Amino acid sequence: MNKTFSIVSTRAIASASLALGLASTAYSATETLLTSGGRADSHAPIGVMGDHLHKAGEYMLSYRHMSMSMEGHRQGENSLTTHEVFAAGFSAAATRMDMDMDMFGMMYAPSDSVTLMLMANYLELDMDMVMNPHAEMGGGHGGHGAMDMSHSTSGWGDVSLTALVKGWESGKQKMHWNLGLSAPTGSVSEMMHGSFQPYGMQLGSGTWDAKIGATYSVSGEAFGWGAQALGTLRLENGGESGYSRSDALEASVWGSWLIDSAWSVSGRLKYTAEGPLDGHYDGPHAHAAPPHFQANYGGDVLEAIVGLNYLFREGALKGNRLAIEYGQPVYQQLNGFGMNREDTLALGWQYAW
Repeated sequence: MNKTFSIVSTRAIASASLALGLASTAYSATETLLTSGGRADSHAPIGVMGDHLHKAGEYMLSYRHMSMSMEGHRQGENSLTTHEVFAAGFSAAATRMDMDMDMFGMMYAPSDSVTLMLMANYLELDMDMVMNPHAEMGGGHGGHGAMDMSHSTSGWGDVSLTALVKGWESGKQKMHWNLGLSAPTGSVSEMMHGSFQPYGMQLGSGTWDAKIGATYSVSGEAFGWGAQALGTLRLENGGESGYSRSDALEASVWGSWLIDSAWSVSGRLKYTAEGPLDGHYDGPHAHAAPPHFQANYGGDVLEAIVGLNYLFREGALKGNRLAIEYGQPVYQQLNGFGMNREDTLALGWQYAW
């Protein structure tokens, strides 16, 4: 087990306690439980996965498009200019990275107490770099000396299967367990000009991963609240290409406000924490820019996210749900010389029957 597990576990407990406390406070203000599925806020914001169970025999299909952009570098809490990256001894610096991900999901409930969720995703990653005009680009471990200033990869990422298991339900409150397993189906051997791409350009984790957590929600007449904490535990040391990611935590607390039965708005705080990479590429790779080094990945990020949800309540599209979320970081403390997070956008569709 990675050494970051104890740190992540402590953060998970603290985040979950805070989330449950906020949700319980909100519960005292709610008045009437309305049936799920009949209103726009019966699901969590679109960026939250595995937030609800279904009745026995029910299915749900979902599609999400998520975009994330990063620009320049940051050391800890401080943003860095390209010149400052060069002054730290690097011969190149990443100026921009964009990630676009299409997520396809299917849920099926074999019983009222268990819902199964299958998720697959397709990624497109682009990174631009600039070379220090006063230094030669080092190839390192067989890397080429004249590194291209643009990198791109695309393909299918890791596939996960999660069991959502009913914990307890009391009036307006519900809690369930999220117990998942992610398979290393995404490539971690993407190369360019005979060298491995930067670690952040790979498409998967390279390891079998357990995803374990819990989700809590409260429904009210005009307000809904929820909290979720999920830990990702790497079940292997070192992946197909010689390195592996650290254990990670993702926790969210959200609130939703019903405009009418078809429209709702949401607000969410999302916290993520992950340690630096373990291991090392086992083949040729460059040692020029911060993204080429394992210590410059991971960190702590807190995002503020707003959302809008619409539920078709009649006509040919009855039951279809459309949603959008937009977020920006309000706090970042990155490991090493990490890439500075800018913003995220999620668009989604869901349909259950």
